[in-house]
Amino acid sequence: MKNNKFINGSIFVLSLICLIISCKLFLNLSIFADEFNTSPDVVLGGEFWLSMDWLRIGASALICFLSGLNLFQPQK
Repeated sequence: MKNNKFINGSIFVLSLICLIISCKLFLNLSIFADEFNTSPDVVLGGEFWLSMDWLRIGASALICFLSGLNLFQPQK
């Protein structure tokens, strides 16, 4: 039972780190695009890749949320 909590906690921490890194990279992209008077879709190579970047952030947030729910859910 203790091992299961450790695994769930590790998954939550790793998914939270992944979410923070993705958000920081997106923030740096936005700052770069603003300073060089361009748009994020030009920097990323098109509207499709900008959508994939948003999808990556959304998927990371969803995984982080679900792993957090799993961590704090009472075990039977």
